[in-house]
Amino acid sequence: MRKGNGAARPAEPDSARKLDLTALQQTPGFMIRILQLENFEAFYPYFESLNLSPLEYAILVTVRDNQTVTQSELAAVLKMQLPNLVKILSRMEETGVLKRKRSARDKRAVELSLSVAGEKRADEASRLGESFNAQTLSALSKSEQTAFLQMLVRLVEAHKHAASRRA
Repeated sequence: MRKGNGAARPAEPDSARKLDLTALQQTPGFMIRILQLENFEAFYPYFESLNLSPLEYAILVTVRDNQTVTQSELAAVLKMQLPNLVKILSRMEETGVLKRKRSARDKRAVELSLSVAGEKRADEASRLGESFNAQTLSALSKSEQTAFLQMLVRLVEAHKHAASRRA
């Protein structure tokens, strides 16, 4: 088992034989999933010095980059159940990087902010993230990298819009 994400390592192939994945390579969901798994495999050793998971990275950067963000807003953005996120936020609060307080706007909501140590950690994570992202996208030209990220954003937004129409 890998430290941090609880996923078991995939089985090693019995032979060097390449399987025909032509049909699956035309399937966005399959390709996105494989890229995500490859990305996570590379993420853990790259961010080992900060002992940071991809989720913790996303939390740090999102809280840092937004003046106010509630636990519920963060859970929605990260596509997580609130109780699962709260467990992670509690650990981050215990380590002194995150602060929580009742919202002045809505007493039912809990707003998140970073401590001074959390700001420093978020900045360190962002610096590592920049080089990690450059490495991740290095197979593409600069214009392809920009286009690829823009297309991903467009697809995510289109799926959100379609989901809101279904709801």
